[in-house]
Amino acid sequence: MNFIKTTGVLSLSLFKRLMRDKIYLFFMIGLPVIFLLVFGTLYNRESVSSWNVAIENNTATPAGKELSKQILKYTLKTKSNKKGFFKEIKVKDRKAAEEKLARGEIDVIVTFPEDFGQISQTNKRPSGQIKILYRSASQSGSVAASVLDKFVTKLDTKLGRESANLTVKTVESNKRGLRQFDYLFAGMLAYTLMSFGLMGLSNALPEDKKTGALKRIHASPVSPAQYMFSYMLAFVGLAAIAFPIMFAIATYLFNWQMVGSWLNLIVFALLSLVMLFSLGLAVGGWAKDDKQASGLSNLVMFPLMFLSGIFFPRFMMPEFIQKLTDYIPLTPVNDGIRLIITEDYSLVQVLPQIGLIALFALIIYAIAIKVFRWG
Repeated sequence: MNFIKTTGVLSLSLFKRLMRDKIYLFFMIGLPVIFLLVFGTLYNRESVSSWNVAIENNTATPAGKELSKQILKYTLKTKSNKKGFFKEIKVKDRKAAEEKLARGEIDVIVTFPEDFGQISQTNKRPSGQIKILYRSASQSGSVAASVLDKFVTKLDTKLGRESANLTVKTVESNKRGLRQFDYLFAGMLAYTLMSFGLMGLSNALPEDKKTGALKRIHASPVSPAQYMFSYMLAFVGLAAIAFPIMFAIATYLFNWQMVGSWLNLIVFALLSLVMLFSLGLAVGGWAKDDKQASGLSNLVMFPLMFLSGIFFPRFMMPEFIQKLTDYIPLTPVNDGIRLIITEDYSLVQVLPQIGLIALFALIIYAIAIKVFRWG
């Protein structure tokens, strides 16, 4: 009971101290909010310069094969056709294509049906309909249809037809698609957790060393565990202020909607924060002063920020870099948050991410305890 009471009193004192520190408040709360506003404005739009597409060419007729070949030759962006509008993303099958469509990895699925190019009984010319599957609430379907329709109309004209034998049809997917902002917002939440875990402790501990507070704590009846728990609870208190602000901005300015369970998100965020505190403990515990802590924390933070999918999805990175990012502590945090808030994953479904978080926590805490210096 004394452990809990002492920890509670100390954490409240530390929380009040942090709330009076304007620099802490800016970096812990203000900076993530600024990032969200700036990058949210940039990523809350759909670019129409080019679209990622999956091609499903099922045509079985000779004319259809030749026509689809011509259409793709002039509409796909390749080394020989840099003016092409579509960038083809290779997929294994239809199921894989629909999964990529739902996650926002591709914009549309272009399908040439089996009877595409079949000879029309009316004018004895090849006919058919190209189908475009697009995400719900996205303009990608109409844009892609416009591009293809313009080209197939030219083909019809070249074949001397008065009526359109080759047409394009758009079909809206019944699955909720992810916007770039959905990926960004999950990344911003992960970044905020990293700020509290890594930047928070890594700056607070050297400051306590400088003032001699850490040595006095070490000599007092307060245990190191109580001291660390108190700091963690203080930063959790700051997170309880920052997160509602970010959710309000995402909801009211960028039309974001929570799909998953709030309880699952809170539990997962707390587990992630416990792991990220190990980074702050390792950096702040080893550093002798704030200069060492600042340099080392930045050295750790920047790879985490840019390689874990915070500012742009990992699927946009080269494949070999994607594999490397699997071994970055912030990656399972970012992936787990995204799966919970956008795809309604349960805690059981994100167990792979939780397992990685637990593994990183064990390794980093072991290192942090070994390198920790009281003064």
